[in-house]
Amino acid sequence: MRQESVDETRIKEMHAAMIESWNEGSGAGYAAAFSSDADFIAFEGSQLKGRSQIAQFHQMLFETSLRNTRMDGGVHFVRFLRPDLAVLHAWATTTLSGQTNATASRDALQLFVATKHGGYWQFDVMQNSRRITMEQQRFADDFETLSPGDQGELRHRVTTMRH
Repeated sequence: MRQESVDETRIKEMHAAMIESWNEGSGAGYAAAFSSDADFIAFEGSQLKGRSQIAQFHQMLFETSLRNTRMDGGVHFVRFLRPDLAVLHAWATTTLSGQTNATASRDALQLFVATKHGGYWQFDVMQNSRRITMEQQRFADDFETLSPGDQGELRHRVTTMRH
């Protein structure tokens, strides 16, 4: 059985701290592991630059649409490309406020690039991608072929079904 290195443990702890900060609603805490010029691609394609922008973006979400949400997640693997360069592949899912369990539509895969500077690890890049089934993708493709009026009608019907 392979023994985990101190560096691997530290990188995994950085990911765990991000999840903890999410659950506390702290944008600054969520962004703390990122370098000052990090590149962050959010699940819907937003491109953020730097720890400050990552913190602001997430704090806004924590105060609005993601208020009182809960994130769970873990690490699939850490792979060292060099002693000071690693890739972390992780997963996460979010339970919305008022829900007991996360829905599959909130499942995400995350890819991080971590570098070691002056003895400390930081995330320099993150790509956050939602996991969707082929059926969900086909539905989205079919939805896009509808007229704007039909899209609005379908949105209305789905919204009224939930309430």
